[in-house]
Amino acid sequence: MVAKFKIIAVLFMLGINFGYGQQLISYVSINHNDAYIGQPVQMTVSVYSNTWFTSGIDVGNIQVEGALTVYFRSVSNTRTFSGKQFSGVDFIYNIFPTQEGVITIPELSIHVESPKPGGYQGVKHIVHTKPKPITVKGVPPGYNPNNWLVSSTLNVNEKWNISTKKVKVGDVLQRSIYRTASGTLGEFIPAVVWDSISGVSIYPKRPAVNTNKTKTYVSANRTDGANYLFEKEGDVTLPSIEFVYWNYNTRKFYKKVIDSLTIHVEANPDLSMLAGIKKQLEAEAGVVPDEEQPFLILGLTVKIFVQYLILGILVLYVLYKLLPWLFRKGLKGYKKYHDSEHYAFKNLEHVIGGSDYYKSLNQFKIWLLKLNPDIPSMQAFITIYGNETLQKEYKNLEEKAISHSTSSLNSRVFKSELKQARDRYLKREDLLKAETEKRDVTTRWLNPTSSEKRF
Repeated sequence: MVAKFKIIAVLFMLGINFGYGQQLISYVSINHNDAYIGQPVQMTVSVYSNTWFTSGIDVGNIQVEGALTVYFRSVSNTRTFSGKQFSGVDFIYNIFPTQEGVITIPELSIHVESPKPGGYQGVKHIVHTKPKPITVKGVPPGYNPNNWLVSSTLNVNEKWNISTKKVKVGDVLQRSIYRTASGTLGEFIPAVVWDSISGVSIYPKRPAVNTNKTKTYVSANRTDGANYLFEKEGDVTLPSIEFVYWNYNTRKFYKKVIDSLTIHVEANPDLSMLAGIKKQLEAEAGVVPDEEQPFLILGLTVKIFVQYLILGILVLYVLYKLLPWLFRKGLKGYKKYHDSEHYAFKNLEHVIGGSDYYKSLNQFKIWLLKLNPDIPSMQAFITIYGNETLQKEYKNLEEKAISHSTSSLNSRVFKSELKQARDRYLKREDLLKAETEKRDVTTRWLNPTSSEKRF
């Protein structure tokens, strides 16, 4: 018996939909519940039927906040649930977290068509999966977030456009660093950090980033390039460049290093072209020389900063003048509402049905004064606008207050009848007001004043 209940609970958690003998199962599974930023998590969206599917399954566009989602393939499959054979499809994705914390694969609404047992015509259904959380770990302490990569393999190659053996002042060498990483996307391969080197000006080029995907595999490559302008003679040492990656298969950290390189720069008697080469490289790299850079205040030009400053002062001035007026107006409206018949009636509805019957009777008096101070009593009001039921409920309230009874009133009936009596009064008042206004207009035209005489 316990095993039977466990099976039923499992099927319920998987999202089984029962209807007209049709059984559909949908669920999401992942290969692990925690990951580093950039580490792929395999997600499988599974949909099964106890018959078959008569058309393609629409899982929709799956988006996970805080992650990139990559679809790989779908696989037809058969599985056994609770001793019954089901046929279905598994949709395989990779989830790449982009932020630390807990991200959630949302509930999915999947559109399917599947016939009833013994039938052949597909019936449209919408099945749902349950949300799935993933805990994302940040970059471990001691590792540079700007040089962080999660990959199963990493290959690094370096290439110079010309030989580094014969270099003289004024020469420009183009350096390219090519990296290929498996099990990741191009967006996750960090940029190369080019160190400053005395006697050399470095102008980075736009990187080339690609992601390659098959039905079972994803890899990425990135090429970072830079132009090196050698400006002084002598020996120049380019420092080593280190790349670190975490292998999610072996769960270990690895390093790839491009060794340091010493280049002997020979003198060049003709340095007249050096300034021109420098300007050309700056233009290609989009670099603005220091002497040409505009003066900025908080990252803004002086003109834009002054415009924002004036606009801010105007906004503050308007708020300074407007806020007190809004406060007074709001306070006046608040007091007016609290002094209104509507507010008194709301309070009356709130206390009706409570155990403090004296409080209820007192609130009736307050409300009646707000409604019409010329009505002498609640009995008089009920006689004109109420009915026997309301008369009975109010009399019952008075008797309970006198006898100090603790039994409850039928507050639902009391409130309903009282509301109807109030509506009758307000409707009658509106009619009387309209008739009065109509009579006043007619009287003015029959006996016009000097200012109302028509010619």
